Amino acid sequence: MLLTASFVLHVLSAALWTGATLFVVYAVLPRAVDGTMRPTTFVDGAHRLLLITRWTGLVLPITGAYMIWALYTPLELLTSTTRGWLVLAMLTLWGIMNGLIEMGVLRMRRELDPELGWGTYMAEGFPAERVDGSVPASRLAAAGRPYLLASGGCAVILLVDAALLAGGVPW
Repeated sequence: MLLTASFVLHVLSAALWTGATLFVVYAVLPRAVDGTMRPTTFVDGAHRLLLITRWTGLVLPITGAYMIWALYTPLELLTSTTRGWLVLAMLTLWGIMNGLIEMGVLRMRRELDPELGWGTYMAEGFPAERVDGSVPASRLAAAGRPYLLASGGCAVILLVDAALLAGGVPW
């Protein structure tokens, strides 16, 4: 029962996170780059992606660690099987994608406040009320664009990895 609950929480959280990332990259970012989106609307989308990233940054490793413990004991199975390597790739991509989203949003936030410290950023994220209209959405989007595009690429690779695991890649 606990393993099933872990799978459900893990898959739902991963779907929310990868879906939100791809939505921001595909639908929100281009409108901000071309200047057809208000800065507050763009920042709200980026901040919500950041909140999802941080929430799933807790749920995914907890449920993932439990599933590894339940399914890959002894731990040598992680390095001696194809499925194990796919799990390790997923873990690596999760870390990279988290870092890319955090860095992208931080770069955007520093467009408004160049002296912003890491602690303040971690506590606040990038709430829309920080936007005063002095910086256009295109400038904010340009600052975070490379990181968000790379995170979108990681999301696609993560989904392929998950599909291979779900599709029954042999042990």
